[in-house]
Amino acid sequence: MTSVADVIAVSRERPVYPQELSRWHGKAAGRKLKLVLSFYSPDGNEVAMPLASISAYLKRDFPWVEVILKPILILRDEQAYSPENFAASIAEIKPDIVAFSVMSPHWFPMLPYFSELKRRLPETAICVGGYQAMLSQQQTIENPDIDFICTGDGEYAMGNLVQFLRGSKDGPVDGMWETMADGSVFETDAHQIGDLAALPFPDYDIFEKEDGFQNVNTSIFGPKEKLVLPVMTGRGCPYRCTYCCNTPLLEGWKNKKEFLRKYEPQAMVDELIRLRDKYGAGYFEFWDELFLSNLKFVNAFFELYQDQVGLPFSINSRVEVMNEKFCEKAAAAGCHTIWFGIESGDETYRSTMLGRKMTNQQVIDAAENCKKAGINRLTFNIVGMPLETAENMRQTLELNKRIAPEFFFFFNYIPLRGTPLYELAEREGLLIKDKKNLHYLSGSMNRRFFLNLQERPDLLPQDEFEKICFEMLEFQEKNNRLSFADGEDAPRIVKMEDKSLSLATDAESAELDSAAATADPVVAASRTGSLMKGLRGLFRSP
Repeated sequence: MTSVADVIAVSRERPVYPQELSRWHGKAAGRKLKLVLSFYSPDGNEVAMPLASISAYLKRDFPWVEVILKPILILRDEQAYSPENFAASIAEIKPDIVAFSVMSPHWFPMLPYFSELKRRLPETAICVGGYQAMLSQQQTIENPDIDFICTGDGEYAMGNLVQFLRGSKDGPVDGMWETMADGSVFETDAHQIGDLAALPFPDYDIFEKEDGFQNVNTSIFGPKEKLVLPVMTGRGCPYRCTYCCNTPLLEGWKNKKEFLRKYEPQAMVDELIRLRDKYGAGYFEFWDELFLSNLKFVNAFFELYQDQVGLPFSINSRVEVMNEKFCEKAAAAGCHTIWFGIESGDETYRSTMLGRKMTNQQVIDAAENCKKAGINRLTFNIVGMPLETAENMRQTLELNKRIAPEFFFFFNYIPLRGTPLYELAEREGLLIKDKKNLHYLSGSMNRRFFLNLQERPDLLPQDEFEKICFEMLEFQEKNNRLSFADGEDAPRIVKMEDKSLSLATDAESAELDSAAATADPVVAASRTGSLMKGLRGLFRSP
């Protein structure tokens, strides 16, 4: 019988697979296979939902696979999680394959890990998935230390790969690209899983430690006295923001009707009840790309959640749908905080450059609707974008001052391959091709601000960019006041650094030191103050 995993990829004509050139077919024949799942966390996060979903699928359908999670948690102990020590810890496990979920900003910091792993374990396959492999296929597969890349949904693709390694399924490995022994690359189509009901819910057991979740950083902004679990009600977002990885993924989706995928409301609620009762969860953070991608689902879900779950939660939303009625329903269901992107306070720039069509008045009204309903507001804002001006940045700050969200957050623009804004930056000659240290959390964490693009002094000089960023930091300290019920709990905020910056090139380190020495006296003084402390686990991807 043909399985769903066999037919999930949209077929196309391709050459005959040269199995004799594969270094990996049947490599783990006749024994239990060991799979290590990993991801790079420079910011404190210890949860990766895609890996939890892959783990659940493999445990259900391939019980002969031992799944082991080994994240790179450099914030916990930079030395213990160095490339050398991480590779040594993996070597002790003797895995058949190590599979990484990699976000694009983490690509360059991850390179020494791949290199050291392959040096120590040349007979272990290395696979890379995540947005890096989805958006930058050629850059990823051309790395000499990587054997497979997963360019789409990973559950069935990983199922095919473990069977291929065991020799129970011939190649090619559908859903993967493979580097062959002669250096050629055999490509298959990305998997696009439209039916989430065919998959089990994510496996949270892999994140537990000996004391359960007591010492696991699971939350972005939840209360510190409760176990906060991230959850997802579906996949996909209908919007085409020019800076977001969702846009090229949506454009490449074969059946657009299946791109927005949700679990059935009651099935999702049943799973939340299970998580609440099994792990003692006290708060849920919905990590969907857009919780509101299906309003029919949301309305049904809110009613069930209110009656059967009864825990506070946070969601991602868009101001266009945050009318008074919706906010009242969300609050009644237990919504504690809504996160929404403003990105730029300049309407024209936001519309023409970012593909975000809402007006400033819509932003103001949505924020007011939340406030009236008793829901906290958290805004996301981007700085240092292509062709952005100093005046654009100041309007972003002014709009946030006007609505005074309970939490204001801003971060550096990250050029993501395949996105329209990346392509515009490339056409304008703004990309820094050899820049291996992308500053994104570094602003608020390490108090240093540098553009991730070529400077345009006529639009946004580096010194003016830095000055406005420090004005934003000052607003953060005076404004941010995210709180929880009855003052019993405080936000989950601890001192944090963006440890990816410690892997900067020598030239960039010199740039940082030089800039610090010549900084504006006001800016330099603010670096020594105590503005915003770091955020625990703020890691949304791209």
